[in-house]
Amino acid sequence: MPTSPALLARLKNNDDPDAQVLFRMAELGADLSLPHLPEFTFEAQAQPVVMALAKELAGLHFDVQVFAPEHGEPSWQVVASRRMVLDLDAVIELSAKFETLAHSHGASYDGWGASVES
Repeated sequence: MPTSPALLARLKNNDDPDAQVLFRMAELGADLSLPHLPEFTFEAQAQPVVMALAKELAGLHFDVQVFAPEHGEPSWQVVASRRMVLDLDAVIELSAKFETLAHSHGASYDGWGASVES
């Protein structure tokens, strides 16, 4: 079942960045009623910061990966993922929560992305 016309209408002219990502996914053929595996990305300058952030994200039942800086980049990266239906309200709530969480650890939340599942 493709993404509902009502949801597409809600997403189409919505200025929220999360809504724009969801709309683009739907345009590419994603069925937003199906579970997807979004990856939420964080960056920090120090390993202890990313390790503390990773531990907290794992405690929230996310699968977590930590990546060391590469190619002269100064930032460490944390990627948290969890299979879920990409409901706009839930994604907006998670983005706000992750902004606060990142700030509390001295990190930055870099947003999310997901492969298209249809």
